[in-house]
Amino acid sequence: MAVGSYNFPRHLHDSSVDAVAYGTLHSPELRQQTFLVSLVAQHQEPLASAFREFHAWAQATDADSLELTFVFLHAGGYILALTPQHSRFIRRCLGFDRSHQVITVGPTWCKPITTLHPALRAFRNYCCRPLAPFYFGASTYIGPSNALSSALSPPVSPVGTISPLLKFEVTFVDEDDVTPNTTAWIALNAQSSQPTLNSTPPHSLPDPSQIAQLRRKTLAYHFPVTLERLRRARYVATFTRELALDNVMPWQVEQALCNLLLAVQTSTPLHFHGLTISQIRTHVTRAIASRSELADGSAFPTFTAAQVATQVLADGNALLRPFHKKKRDTLPKLQRALALLSLLDATPAARPQPRETRP
Repeated sequence: MAVGSYNFPRHLHDSSVDAVAYGTLHSPELRQQTFLVSLVAQHQEPLASAFREFHAWAQATDADSLELTFVFLHAGGYILALTPQHSRFIRRCLGFDRSHQVITVGPTWCKPITTLHPALRAFRNYCCRPLAPFYFGASTYIGPSNALSSALSPPVSPVGTISPLLKFEVTFVDEDDVTPNTTAWIALNAQSSQPTLNSTPPHSLPDPSQIAQLRRKTLAYHFPVTLERLRRARYVATFTRELALDNVMPWQVEQALCNLLLAVQTSTPLHFHGLTISQIRTHVTRAIASRSELADGSAFPTFTAAQVATQVLADGNALLRPFHKKKRDTLPKLQRALALLSLLDATPAARPQPRETRP
């Protein structure tokens, strides 16, 4: 689990952010004028503290570690939401760990604005470009803290101790287009006593397409060289044809061979015989976290069709477990159970071998 800092929402609250200002600023890096979006607050020091935290994130990854989301309300006005950007947040906490699915917990700061300045619409249009750099900065009022009571826009000044962040990413979304479990959804629900959209139902069964996507991603992360060797190995095609008689899919053969290779490389009994489910999970997680692959021309170990079939059966029964289905003892029974759950329709992680063409 990665837990984000809860300091910046407190700093922004203490700074009493009243508004968002828009303008332009010359960029030494870009050598041109570019958009400037600034938070305007009554109290300088807590606002500066929040931006010092944003700069610390930027130093660890980049300035887009701070995610900006504008939610345009159909009743008028908008909500600005600030939160740590998910992938960069994980990288700061866990580096480039590839062997865990991370649960993240972090805050989202939201500020509703009742008016919508034409400059914001211009900024949104500007950000439709393929590359749209802009600055995100901090400002305070020039003069008394009750300057907002004036009919005219009060003068503001940048916080001198804080440099604006040069960013390249921002999200704009209209209220009617908000999807569940996004930053915009959080911002919209934070301003309402009753949720406007339903979140994902709790304790729902896994989604087969997401399982397939995660499998391809995991194999590509941890077995990139192996997948290329499997793609080129003729005997893999032979296994695939033989096992297809029991309706075994190519991705199952691919996954089975990767698991067999992992067992051999870690001096573990094939099919992880003798290990409990908990021990297998711990062993596999540690093994793939510590291994690396080299394209050194070494040969792929030879396995028999029976060994591959046994591993396909073990892998398939592990796939049935989250769906609360009992273990199957034969491949035909297993494949029927997987088909009923729509778990067979998946593609391999290895790219197919291109066919040679002759003039």
